[in-house]
Amino acid sequence: MRRTLLVTSALAAACALAPLACALAPVASAEPAADPAVTVQAVYGPEQFPMAGVAADIAPCGGGANVATLTTGVDGTAVYNGALGCYRVQVSTPIGCALDSDPAVQVTSAPGVTPPAIFRFRCA
Repeated sequence: MRRTLLVTSALAAACALAPLACALAPVASAEPAADPAVTVQAVYGPEQFPMAGVAADIAPCGGGANVATLTTGVDGTAVYNGALGCYRVQVSTPIGCALDSDPAVQVTSAPGVTPPAIFRFRCA
């Protein structure tokens, strides 16, 4: 009990001497990490092999500037960890490939739900 009082007193004294430092100190949070807002997946061929190196721009559905530009990794996926909401995902078609769908899709994320934006390519 004495130790707890001693530590508490020391912390109170330190905050009294430097109140701004105490106000700016980070506070530990027990909240779990947020779900990703969007997962981009790029695949090619009828077997749907993962496709690395595909660039994707993420923008709000309502318009405005891109909030992120992602590139798919060796597993063919890229993840945007922004706020939940509606996003427009647009990919650039790599040289020697053709896209089997629209180059842009709209997805809406919600708590516990990370929508995939899937793009299928045909490559020579």
